[in-house]
Amino acid sequence: MLKIIKIPFFALCLFVFLGACSSKTNSGLALDEVNKPADYWYQNMLKEIRNGDLEKADSYFVSLQSEHLNSPLLSEAMLILGRAHMQEEEYLLAGFYFDEFMKRFGNEKNIDFVQYLKLQANYFAFGKQFRDQQLLLQSINEAKAFDQKYPYSRYRPMVDTMLLKLELANLSLNKEIIKIYKRKDKTNAAEFYQQKIDENAWIKDVYYQEAHSPWYQRMFEW
Repeated sequence: MLKIIKIPFFALCLFVFLGACSSKTNSGLALDEVNKPADYWYQNMLKEIRNGDLEKADSYFVSLQSEHLNSPLLSEAMLILGRAHMQEEEYLLAGFYFDEFMKRFGNEKNIDFVQYLKLQANYFAFGKQFRDQQLLLQSINEAKAFDQKYPYSRYRPMVDTMLLKLELANLSLNKEIIKIYKRKDKTNAAEFYQQKIDENAWIKDVYYQEAHSPWYQRMFEW
């Protein structure tokens, strides 16, 4: 089973920073371009998002954050970049920006919305061809935590829908793992995953259609 490569928080920060530096060098952005107003970095970030150059947009954000750490434009820039990376299916980077927003600017008025965006990024990341069960279980736990923290949030119906689909995906994935272990005569391992299914017996009564990967994708799975 192929898995999404887990990127630690520090590595993500380094990735964004190095990507920004590389973008500045390769795209012709002058390396000595410093000491600009916050609006200069922000507007250029928006321009590069419209141009479809998210690496360069990231580099402008790095400059905005470096030179104007307390700028009110930072919070909006984080959300915009998070959504932009989601549109490009760069879900890990999108999650990084949403996490940073919640750490720095999260409050009772916006935290449920940004947490919803983060869950959405995880949800779509799992929907790609790489299936990481750890990411799946993390997303399930975060969705359950969302329901407990924000029971009256306007985003709860969407989160509950994602949670059900993630639970079904986990059930399907556990079934696939059991099949693999049975084929390899690893009875104990198969029983371990069967126990995981039995612990959530209610999900087995939900009618759903099993997902099937295209034949050319199945060649590279497991």
